[in-house]
Amino acid sequence: MVTKIKQKISFCTVCMNRLSFLKETLPKNIEDNLDYGNLEFIVLNYNSADEIDEWINTEMSQYIELGVLKYIKTTEPKYFLRSHSKNVVSKQASGNIICNVDADNFIGKGFAEFINESFCKDQNSYLFVDKNTEKDCCGRICLTKEDFITLRGYDEEMKGYGFEDFDLRNRLELLGRKVVLIPKETFLNAITHSDTERLQNEYNNIGIKHVYIKYKTPAISELVYCFDNNEVYTGNIIDNFVLKSESIENLFPINKTFKFRHSLLNDKWEYGEFISLDKIIFKEGNLSISNNPDYIEISDKVFCSSLIMFFSQISNRIKMEKNLTNKRITVNEESYGDAHLE
Repeated sequence: MVTKIKQKISFCTVCMNRLSFLKETLPKNIEDNLDYGNLEFIVLNYNSADEIDEWINTEMSQYIELGVLKYIKTTEPKYFLRSHSKNVVSKQASGNIICNVDADNFIGKGFAEFINESFCKDQNSYLFVDKNTEKDCCGRICLTKEDFITLRGYDEEMKGYGFEDFDLRNRLELLGRKVVLIPKETFLNAITHSDTERLQNEYNNIGIKHVYIKYKTPAISELVYCFDNNEVYTGNIIDNFVLKSESIENLFPINKTFKFRHSLLNDKWEYGEFISLDKIIFKEGNLSISNNPDYIEISDKVFCSSLIMFFSQISNRIKMEKNLTNKRITVNEESYGDAHLE
């Protein structure tokens, strides 16, 4: 008779000004899986400005004393960096299986058992969500600590929003690992929130002060992002649905010849310096927005938020695609997950 081994599982969560979420999810996640036994929950305070220290040390002290909860913090980051923060907390894991759990996620009763059974069946696997799963749970990924070290974690060149998890999945596939899908109804639930909240602590969201748009064709628009440090980025955004609407291959969604609706022309932003609305300096020449009716400043908050989200995501997406094209398995050549921890 073969005895099933209970592998140690480390649930890793990063929190930066998300205490309201953590108060709901962390106690529930611990209680729903405490009977598994061989596990730990690690919470990284990523320079959070809320009262997370006080809450953890009072309301969650029993779990710290039990050795179930490990609380670490760093006061260094000014902005939220997903790849870096996930690397920091994952490097502290003592389990041979690491599971990233976003602060807004409920993992569900018995999730630890499900993880263990999956890896006992096949150690050369990893757990991830179905691509059609709601985006609030797309950060959930479980892999062995050995594979995490081999891959050198999440790609820290990805400093915007999203795709760092899909990039990690791609590199696990290149490593020869096979995916086990996490059941949505049982283990994938999250606190819903807006894109504005998602970007709340990011440099792009905090730094971008003005967004202008110039409609060039029905399918192509120029965007100009002005930061409060006088940096400017401009690029041509392509709506692939419109651009390829006359193509017979794109009449039906399942046959479309593009992966994403929107893309950045030549996968490149042009960088410049904002002097005034009359003078924005770029390498290829200056731009004047003042009194130019072709450039419209976006005042609608929802539309502006969507354009900031695009700016934050597109660089990560391009990096993910480049890693996949180059069949790159390892990243962060010099170091990763470095931080002074308290």
